[in-house]
Amino acid sequence: DRSYTPAQIGAQLAALRQTGATLARSDALWEATEPTPPVGGTHRYDWSFDDSIAASLAAHGLRWIPIIDYSAPWAQSIPGSDHSPPASAADYAAYAAALAGRYGPGGSFWSAHPGLPQEPIDTYEIWNEPDNSAFWTPSPDAAGYATLYLRARDAITAVQPGARVIVGGLTHPTAFVAAMLAASPTLRGHLDGVAVHPYGANPLAVLAGVRAARLALDALGIGSVPLYITEFGWTTHPPGALDYLPERLRPGYIEPTLAALGHLDCGVAAVLLYAGGAPERDRANPEDWFGIHPPDGAPSPDTAAFAEGLRAAASPGSPISSCAGG
Repeated sequence: DRSYTPAQIGAQLAALRQTGATLARSDALWEATEPTPPVGGTHRYDWSFDDSIAASLAAHGLRWIPIIDYSAPWAQSIPGSDHSPPASAADYAAYAAALAGRYGPGGSFWSAHPGLPQEPIDTYEIWNEPDNSAFWTPSPDAAGYATLYLRARDAITAVQPGARVIVGGLTHPTAFVAAMLAASPTLRGHLDGVAVHPYGANPLAVLAGVRAARLALDALGIGSVPLYITEFGWTTHPPGALDYLPERLRPGYIEPTLAALGHLDCGVAAVLLYAGGAPERDRANPEDWFGIHPPDGAPSPDTAAFAEGLRAAASPGSPISSCAGG
């Protein structure tokens, strides 16, 4: 969205890779890639936006977890609202399949860029927070989302059989996953993962959110489905905002949370902090202050805490018993 210059993007990604991070999550915006409707059933994609993400991440040794979102202007079920679900799940699934064909193993992007480190996508996230009315307008619809997920998963795995296709990050996984399964029982056996966003006031609250999600999946009989924590974190401005934390305290929250998540016995497949970088412009806008790297990628206490948390998460150690036997 041009919030950052290419130099800032490069500096932030370099700083991120130096921490030991291996994954990065970012939008694969359908609206940017297919701004006009198909003609005669033929889809026409402009890959320049997605190519820039894939190239930047690969150049820094980072693997992309794309969020396949939101509705292209011509595909919106509510005209003028890109967060309304697609009018056609088939059109959304076609884009998902094309994305896999371009950036998955052996994809056309990698063939066209042999000089880049090969970091093909292996995990695709279907939408973001479909259980949140801010992102699934006008209100969450578990049945509609289940249909979209299954259509997209079928399309992606037809192109890339080994792909993992995960449910988009949920804010209330307990109720939403149950509603999805009730609406579409065929989901059982077709869930590669469930992404969750366990924001919390402190590290213990984040861990409690992960535990609640795991116990919910266990109770639904899908305990083998892995969890993906695709967002958690704290903003440092303005005071009183949701998930606000004073800047001086944030390093002491990031490090122990990552360390604990690395050893938690809750079937967590991946953990991503929100966010790597943020513009740091408007002190009244919380979204501008979630980033742990300043716009220029300079070292910060948050960056150091993130790196230490990653090292602790990956180090040998006894599992933290939280979900076993639940």
